[in-house]
Amino acid sequence: MSSAASPNPSSPSSSAVQAEATISAVGIGKIYRRDVSLWQWLVRGLGGEEGEESYDAANSVAAVRDVSFSVQKGEAFGIIGRNGAGKSTLLQILAGTLRPSKGTCHVRGRVTALLELGSGFNPEFTGRENVYLAGSILGITHTEMDRKFAEIARFADIGTFIEQPVKTYSTGMLMRVAFAVAISVEPDVLIIDEALSVGDILFQQKCSRRMKELLDRGITLLVVTHDTSFVLSMCQRALWLDQGRVRYLGEAGACVREYVAAMAAISGNATAPTDDFKELSVVPLPAAPGLSLEGKERLGDGGVAVERAWLLHADGNAGSAFRVGDWALAVVMIRAKRLARDVSAGCELRNRHGQVMFATGLRVARRLIAEIPAGQICVVAIRFRLELQPGQYT
Repeated sequence: MSSAASPNPSSPSSSAVQAEATISAVGIGKIYRRDVSLWQWLVRGLGGEEGEESYDAANSVAAVRDVSFSVQKGEAFGIIGRNGAGKSTLLQILAGTLRPSKGTCHVRGRVTALLELGSGFNPEFTGRENVYLAGSILGITHTEMDRKFAEIARFADIGTFIEQPVKTYSTGMLMRVAFAVAISVEPDVLIIDEALSVGDILFQQKCSRRMKELLDRGITLLVVTHDTSFVLSMCQRALWLDQGRVRYLGEAGACVREYVAAMAAISGNATAPTDDFKELSVVPLPAAPGLSLEGKERLGDGGVAVERAWLLHADGNAGSAFRVGDWALAVVMIRAKRLARDVSAGCELRNRHGQVMFATGLRVARRLIAEIPAGQICVVAIRFRLELQPGQYT
């Protein structure tokens, strides 16, 4: 559900970036100039100072513009956005592989980054040799890697290929080894740039479980991804980058909703709100028992809340067991705590690993509720067919 309260996408001031944050970025900008001289390239290559670069639209491209945020210890933070939004550039700056044109950033603790798949791996070396090479780059001694290698090989699970040259690996095998090394060195901060997207579903689930274990131990996770379901299930907060600027910064669920709605509008699936709340028909509530909402997680800013919900068979009877191909009816009663506009209601089906397998609702149907006055109630009924594999779902 979305409410009338508009998001606050503005970047926090430097005073808002807490000193104790594991990751802090203040006013980060990155400008690529088209007219860089040979001398400037030489200065850059030697690590010299060039001074702050100015933005000239005719001769420059601003990949990142005035981005500020902070991530606390033990927090999972997602960065989403379209291709070319500046996500990877921002991560490279945070990982220390790219210098910003302006602004400051600080990352505290041991950092492991999976930025470009296979970066740092020598294609002529075997998997085993690359594991030790990656460990040495991260400051792990040969003796320590001896102790860790068996667990790395077991997690990567590529069998005898661990003794073969990396140039013979598929992208999925390469990702398995890279991720296994990254999590084995017990980092304080783990930075991932879309690397997990190339793995098979079983390994992705395995990685998700391990990342949750690491978060429970207090590591900080920063991930760039196009997988909004990953952000919803793993991250507490998220940042939406649009053309290098912060479009939204806040709670992960709210960030994903704003992003998905904007992408739907861009693709031509603009929503068509109802004309008037008063014209909505009055419907009776289901007679069957409703779902228990006690202790359930609530997202958003509280402007609209779910008060009651039902999951019904097509004949109106409640049930928790359905046959493949059955029609199901989800009924949600929502109340506006304050004036709310363009309200959507919907549902998701998740598998036992928490991955979204199916989702639908008013926004998908391009039929939002235009306005709900404060204190008023709406009932939304969503009918859908359960065309899923047999199993347990929530």
